Amino acid sequence: MIELDIAMAEIIGTRAEQQDASAIVPLGEGGDPVLLVLADGLGGHADGAKAAGIVVETFRERAANGAFARSDVHGRALDDAILETNARIRTARDPADGERSMASTAVAAVIAEGRLNWVSVGDSHLYVWRRGQLAKLNADHSQAGMMIRNGRAPDDPAVLAASSLLASALSGHAIEEIDGPTASVPLASGDVVLLASDGLDVLSDPEIAQIIGENAEAGAATLARTLVATVEGLRLPRQDNATVVTARVLGAGLPATAEDAPPRGVIRPGSGPRSTGSGGQWPLAVGLVLLAALLASVIVTQMP
Repeated sequence: MIELDIAMAEIIGTRAEQQDASAIVPLGEGGDPVLLVLADGLGGHADGAKAAGIVVETFRERAANGAFARSDVHGRALDDAILETNARIRTARDPADGERSMASTAVAAVIAEGRLNWVSVGDSHLYVWRRGQLAKLNADHSQAGMMIRNGRAPDDPAVLAASSLLASALSGHAIEEIDGPTASVPLASGDVVLLASDGLDVLSDPEIAQIIGENAEAGAATLARTLVATVEGLRLPRQDNATVVTARVLGAGLPATAEDAPPRGVIRPGSGPRSTGSGGQWPLAVGLVLLAALLASVIVTQMP
């Protein structure tokens, strides 16, 4: 059994309702195996909080019924739970809501025998931090994520503007994209597994990595609280709900070592400098300032 230190923290931000939901579900007597689940109900949709709750409830029930009892079927069990969740949302939604009917993202991970299996739909995040390096494992199922996969820069203004447009979610309709690993990810002592809703996106990946590095030794609870407190401390006028689940891997006998390179990651939209909340116009604004400075210098040099 691998010892795990796990915690969750959340803030409501400036929203009227908390539409994130999360769960830490032990699958054994203690340590690993454990199931971690995080869901983010879609803002602007009807019953977003209810949809996120259905995600967590479905995974909890399947865990209680033994769906994750065998480590050799964790990948399939996670996929099956996603499909059942989508079916339950289809049953629960109100047809009168039309295109704005309930929907949610989902990211779920099982840590067992020092290995990580996971599944995700939408734009909630799954990270592994190792020795100061942060790797985002799952793809962003947003229009911005698709643009990055097609070669656009993560801080391109068009990418930032499309970051809130989901290309896949659990809505009761056919799921456009489901992400998961082809093989379980081996973990090392000292690794931190982080699940996060997109409310954490106001921090860049380097900032998240720094916060983990400075707080991991203090424990998962301190780390989780520090992450969301840092978000809250920015006092952004349109701050989304932000929820994190942090799992610190402890002990010996793990399949990876701390000296191994971290898992291969993907790039998330806006992973460059922090957005100021101005609707993705930060790079454009900087460009205009630089252009104005250049023109001013030209004018000065041309003066008699």
